[in-house]
Amino acid sequence: MVKTTLPDIGRKIKQIRSSLHLTLDQLAAKSGVSKSMLSQIERNLTNPTVGILWSLTQALNIDLAELLESKTTKKKSNQNITTVKSHETPEIQSIDGKCRLKILGPLNLVSRIEWYDLEIKKGGILNSEPHQAGTQEHLTILEGSMIVSTGSDKRIFIEGDTARYN
Repeated sequence: MVKTTLPDIGRKIKQIRSSLHLTLDQLAAKSGVSKSMLSQIERNLTNPTVGILWSLTQALNIDLAELLESKTTKKKSNQNITTVKSHETPEIQSIDGKCRLKILGPLNLVSRIEWYDLEIKKGGILNSEPHQAGTQEHLTILEGSMIVSTGSDKRIFIEGDTARYN
C-alpha cells in the first residue's frame, strides 16, 4: 500500500526561492506575480492558479511537476498496485473557474508522458505553451464540443472525436 500526502506547494516555492537567494521582491519582479500573492502562497493561505504556477516555475527554472509531487511512503514493498485517491490527484483551476486540469499521469514521468483529465466549461479557454519538439497531443472529447487550434490550423471537435496534433 502506498500512502500519499498532498503537495506543500507554498513550502516548496519558499525553499527553492531561498536556495536561489531570491527575496520576495526579486521573485515578484522575475515572475510577474505580486509580492503579496507570493507571500500568501508561501504561507499556504491561497491556492495559486495554473497561470501563477506557470509563471513561478518559469521564473524559478523548475518543472511544474516538481511543485506538485507529493511525498510517497511504501507500506509493503511486495505489492504491485498503487492507489491514488481522487483527493490526492493534483488539480489546477483557471482564475475564472472555467478550466479544471487534473494531472493523472505519474509526476516523475511528466517530461515524457503527460496524462490529464481536462474539463472546460462553456466559454472557457485553455492557452498552453508548446511541449518539447516532437511531442504529439491526443485530445479526446468525452462530452460536448470544442475548438482546438494550433499554429494556423483551427478545427471543431465533437463528442467522441480525438484530435491529434504536434
